[in-house]
Amino acid sequence: MTPTLVVSLVLIVILGHLVVAWLAARNTGLSPNQARGMTLRVAIVLAALLALSAAASASGLLANFDATPPYLMLFILPHAVFTLIVGSISPYGRRLALGLPIAALVGFQAFRIPVELLLHELYSEGLAPIQLTYLGRNFDILTGLTAIPVAWLAARGKAPRWLLLAWNWVGLTLLLNVVGTALTSMPGPLRLFINEPSARFIAEFPYIFVPTVFVTTALFGHVLLFHRLRIEARAPAPAALAQPAADQYHG
Repeated sequence: MTPTLVVSLVLIVILGHLVVAWLAARNTGLSPNQARGMTLRVAIVLAALLALSAAASASGLLANFDATPPYLMLFILPHAVFTLIVGSISPYGRRLALGLPIAALVGFQAFRIPVELLLHELYSEGLAPIQLTYLGRNFDILTGLTAIPVAWLAARGKAPRWLLLAWNWVGLTLLLNVVGTALTSMPGPLRLFINEPSARFIAEFPYIFVPTVFVTTALFGHVLLFHRLRIEARAPAPAALAQPAADQYHG
């Protein structure tokens, strides 16, 4: 049952990426044909990343935790670096940061609620250790729950910059907390949590998508919000913030 839930949630998240790519393209002045082209390129990249994750987990190499550092960590690290680069300094990241409302940049993080429910189900089935759930050391569900009211405030222009920054930093901290907990719950020299089961399930298909899709998407969202707030802080106020998104993008 849980493999089906994982794959279903992955497909929903990927669809979300494509939708926001299209909306950001149109909101920053691209024509429908250009928006379709950009969305297609995003789809190709995402499909390649999914195929890479599936192939790596199917090979069994990621389940070798005897290496130092484990192969799984070496596989996940480039995903995180790629996410940071795309979200913070690439033209695509800038287009998303400017082409999406702040309410959308915040509100989409509500997808972390079903992810946390999924982890709880994995714990119930004896696949995941308790510390990776909200019953243990994983408080990431709070980011998803608070994303809804913060997005509501942002949509009404009632979310001050300090609130958005504070929420984003807390959410990023909670994300890093669960990543660190997962890394130290895996077999091998980095393991600190010795309770069973370990977190070795992450190396298997389709659970490899937990770090390569769910974690990177959450990280991407935090980076984009920081990017947007940084752009707005540097823009002459209030006139520049009243410009159409397409004008700001080309500025």
